[in-house]
Amino acid sequence: MNIQPVRVAQYGIGPIGAEIARLLLTKPWVKLVAAIDIDPKKIGKDVGDVIGLIKPVGVNVTPDVQGRPEVVCHSTGSRLREVASQLKSLLERGCHVVSTCEELSFPLDQKIRAELQHAARAANVTLLGTGVNPGFVMDKLPLTITSVCQRVDSVQIVRIQNASTRREPLQRKVGAGMTRAEFERAVADGKIKHMGLRESLMLVGNGLGVEFDHVSDEKIAPIVAEREITTQYLKVAPGQVAGVHQTIEGKGRINVSLELRMYVGAEDVAADRVIVRGVPDVEMEIKAGIHGDRATAAMVVNAIPRVISARPGVLTMDDIPISFR
Repeated sequence: MNIQPVRVAQYGIGPIGAEIARLLLTKPWVKLVAAIDIDPKKIGKDVGDVIGLIKPVGVNVTPDVQGRPEVVCHSTGSRLREVASQLKSLLERGCHVVSTCEELSFPLDQKIRAELQHAARAANVTLLGTGVNPGFVMDKLPLTITSVCQRVDSVQIVRIQNASTRREPLQRKVGAGMTRAEFERAVADGKIKHMGLRESLMLVGNGLGVEFDHVSDEKIAPIVAEREITTQYLKVAPGQVAGVHQTIEGKGRINVSLELRMYVGAEDVAADRVIVRGVPDVEMEIKAGIHGDRATAAMVVNAIPRVISARPGVLTMDDIPISFR
């Protein structure tokens, strides 16, 4: 029996979108039928040229969606309010959507969520926000680990990422190379912040069936370099900011804390950890941590078959199984 490949479009051809597109093109069960970006330097070019492939793909980048792909992989922005109109338009077009928008991982804006929910259900399609963080390391993975527990008292989630191996926009986004004063101003202006930490906390709480009595504000502090650090994109002098330290916690019947340290020069300490206190206690560590960019692309692409078969509506990673496909 011949199985027709899934017709997929890639919406947004920035660093993450390009990573997703390259992975899509390796999957025999995927047919890339469209690539969308508003950058005039990319429009009209073969997507293979835009994402750094040697051979053309036969699909040109367009400023809007062409045809009717079954699934759209969406990666244009982190804030739900800024991309909601894009998502709604795709849903109304009859496309399933898998998006890397961090705030979509557990939509806290109930008005926007309701609008997207209505659009998805009306078109009988599914909308999922996923990625590596949020989407897996600090929410889906900890929830999965708690499934072996008879009782859970607390969940501590710690992610230490070596930003030296990540794309330049991310290194800039965590403040690498700034002075302390520049960092503090950027935090106050909302320019330095890992998006999705609160969403991950609320997703974990929801998955555990907990309504927190208190949720802290997110604390954002600089990690200061003690030595000179040079990456492919920038140089950090001793005393300058190497990255960001961000925390949030929820207190209740089960206490949940999330801690993210993302900075250049973290080669020797990078890791992803989950510590569950309960019956039994469970501790897990992924040495060196999961690479954010490659894993984000994998999460998006591997979710496609699950999203196609899932119930219509706005779903979270707690609503679907996941595996390599």
